[in-house]
Amino acid sequence: MGDSLTRLFFEDLPILLLAEVAGLALVLAAHRRWMTTRSRRMVWISLAFCVLLIAIQKLVVTDREALRDMVRMMARAVEQGDVAALGERFDDEIIFGTYAGKEAVMRHARLRLQQYDVNEVRVSGFQIKVDGDAATVAFQAVCDVRGVQANPYYATPTQWQLRCVRHPDGWKVRYAEYELGFTGLRR
Repeated sequence: MGDSLTRLFFEDLPILLLAEVAGLALVLAAHRRWMTTRSRRMVWISLAFCVLLIAIQKLVVTDREALRDMVRMMARAVEQGDVAALGERFDDEIIFGTYAGKEAVMRHARLRLQQYDVNEVRVSGFQIKVDGDAATVAFQAVCDVRGVQANPYYATPTQWQLRCVRHPDGWKVRYAEYELGFTGLRR
């Protein structure tokens, strides 16, 4: 199935609702023109089909949705200082900067989250490419970071790039890097 159809039917509810309204408008126009039992039945079938499509969209979780949910869960874990929850999404062979291996990355995360208070984490601008059991996720994150010293930082923007692998229990991060600044403002 094409990427745009996948987004329409399984990921983007507002677009699906617009398409359904347009489809229902056509069916109602046909019914008003013919006013037959068959056209009335078509209106009811169309309504049932629209409800079915919405239910399917709510039930089906695509890879892109799972990856976005993973990033949001990790952002909440950073905000709450929950290194264990963060570590659940790390692959055993994760590389983050100069740190390699899950234990080294978790130790680094624990130290950083003790050193800094991170609040109001917002992630957006997702660009996700899935290729079988591997995926690349790029996104922007903005958060309020305050140091333990009298050195506060506010609304710190970062641009993240994650390479993820599929495991039986979901997606996990194998490689992560970030840059300070918003997209387009880098040199």
